[in-house]
Amino acid sequence: MELNSYVIRLSLMIIGIFGGVFLFRYIKNGELLLDQLIGVTVGVLLLVVAVIWRRTNQTSSSAN
Repeated sequence: MELNSYVIRLSLMIIGIFGGVFLFRYIKNGELLLDQLIGVTVGVLLLVVAVIWRRTNQTSSSAN
């Protein structure tokens, strides 16, 4: 479970960094930066996978 916590933290940091820069540049200049958008997408996908992983581990450990 410790690895899962690190993956969730990493994904939140990725979303925060790339999402923050994306929003800042979009609000300031009206630019849609593809590299920042890809970074946010990777962070969101990593977060979804980590949450699913955590839930499956919780259900399998509670069944035992």
